[in-house]
Amino acid sequence: MHIVVCTKQVPDSTDMRIDPKTNNLIREGVPSITNPPDLHATEEALKIKEKYGAIVTALTMGPLQAESTLRELLAMGVDYAYHISDRALAGSDTLATSYTLWKGINKICEIHGPFTLIFFGRQAIDGETGQVGPGVAARFAIPIITYTIKIEELNLEKGYIIGVRKVYDGLERVKATLPAALSITEEANTPRIPTIDDIIRAYKTKITKWNKNDLNLEDDKIGLKGSPTWIKRVFPPPPRKKGQIFDGRGREKEAVKWLIDQLLKLNAFGEKIAETYEEPKPLPIAFDKTKKFGEVWSVVEHRYGKADPVSWELLGEARRLSRLLGVKCGAVIVGYQVSDLINEAASYGADKIYYVDSPILKDYRTEPYSIVLTELCLKYKPDILLMSGTQNGRDWAGYVATLVPTGLVADVTQMDIDPSTGMLLATRPDFGGNEMSTIVCPNHKPQMATIRPKVFKIPPKRPNPEVEVIREDIQIDSSRIHTELLEFKPREKLKLEEANVIVSFGKGLGSPKNIHYIEELAKVLNAEIGATRAVVYSGWISKDRQIGQTGLTVRPRLYLAIGISGAIQHVVGIQNSDIIVAINIDPEAPIFNVADFGIIGDLFKLVPILTEELSKVIKIA
Repeated sequence: MHIVVCTKQVPDSTDMRIDPKTNNLIREGVPSITNPPDLHATEEALKIKEKYGAIVTALTMGPLQAESTLRELLAMGVDYAYHISDRALAGSDTLATSYTLWKGINKICEIHGPFTLIFFGRQAIDGETGQVGPGVAARFAIPIITYTIKIEELNLEKGYIIGVRKVYDGLERVKATLPAALSITEEANTPRIPTIDDIIRAYKTKITKWNKNDLNLEDDKIGLKGSPTWIKRVFPPPPRKKGQIFDGRGREKEAVKWLIDQLLKLNAFGEKIAETYEEPKPLPIAFDKTKKFGEVWSVVEHRYGKADPVSWELLGEARRLSRLLGVKCGAVIVGYQVSDLINEAASYGADKIYYVDSPILKDYRTEPYSIVLTELCLKYKPDILLMSGTQNGRDWAGYVATLVPTGLVADVTQMDIDPSTGMLLATRPDFGGNEMSTIVCPNHKPQMATIRPKVFKIPPKRPNPEVEVIREDIQIDSSRIHTELLEFKPREKLKLEEANVIVSFGKGLGSPKNIHYIEELAKVLNAEIGATRAVVYSGWISKDRQIGQTGLTVRPRLYLAIGISGAIQHVVGIQNSDIIVAINIDPEAPIFNVADFGIIGDLFKLVPILTEELSKVIKIA
């Protein structure tokens, strides 16, 4: 058995620089680390090697300094390491990267024989796209199980693997035929720590280096030339307007009374007020007869006919962008016996519905869903295609973008239309939220983007009897489908990202034994509990409670940040909350720069008083 692990060296997001001329990351001189999720992917490969026997090869693409990442994996127990490095590869986006890795894996297989499994980390922490794994799988026409938290069974004799993947609404048990690819999450295992002897051995091991000529890479498919997307602008994240701050040191009761009064004035404990929607006027370019724009589409993501709310956020944005271009807004619905979604999509703003219904589409599976969406795109040629940034959305979008092929921008938080060209301007946070990048896809259609949930508002429902429904009968060859959903176990509790009130805590809480302060306050507010990356990685609370750039994005009516310093990677996940309240002992804590209301003081004195006083004024439904 041959297992390939694809890995990446990533810049340390605390020390990064951007080339002002090219808008590319300057890697020289910037501290770099092995992408942490890739260590979990490597550990999973090594566990299989130890149980079944296998050759494990590691492959990376990057500058010469990326050799240190390969040596780290060799020290863990990988057998052979291969390094693709060439200046011509600089600036590669995910489409160009998946092409290069695909060629590299083919070359490795000429040496070590066909692969059985390809492992990827969940996603790289610099770009957070999660697109490369599905892209490589699409090129090999093999199945992929993304966001895997457990490999339940590997049956080499019968040629299948069963993995458990964690998705936004629960857990899926997925069976895939071999060969297959998997992306592994941090929950899957704890990476081993190499011994000194392992490290010495790794540094004596030869690493095979290849350039573009060694792999016969085509110039128009690599680097900037082969990348459909490119960075138009890089800028720091815009600051949130600073709110009112009360110094509660020694005045705890007075501070709590002040805060509750402010929140009651804003009806902070009630439901979010229904949003209004104002139709934008077409840009002048929409009337230019020398220009012709296709439709703007959004994909309705659902589970057995129940739409995820992000679908309507996408549709609201798709309608806004379509009006700026003076074109129709289309909604794509793929599934089995889910026609009720047609009227729902129409009520949220779709002018046209593209509906594909088939028994083979009952469960979300990467391959059949990707085949359908790819055929729709190639037939109707939309200008823009928006998809959700959920686990299934990223999985689906990465596969489709490779099949079309076209450019894909992940994790988008802002969108607009360039008034001079009509191109989509997709803006996303990079490197832990320290920078914002506006990315364009000027020469490929559709311009694809995955949208982070809870960033955009859901438009109000309204009657739409004029909607046009296009039913497509797309035949799918069952031989092209290599996965089966064995079981779906829905999440029992309310999803954190759907909560109306969230109480979050950081390292300022001091110890996990103090979480009861947060739990008691959350109970009074009928709130969900969230946390920062630091406390999650310290094991104080489960990762599904993590909010921020590498966790969830939330949009509650009220967000309380208790003992949270306010690092930018956390702030990007909460900045769309209606009201942010911060309690912190440090007057200089960055969280006060984004809070609508803040109290400077000892949380261990303030939180119990706040809990007691709120219990007197709030009636739990």
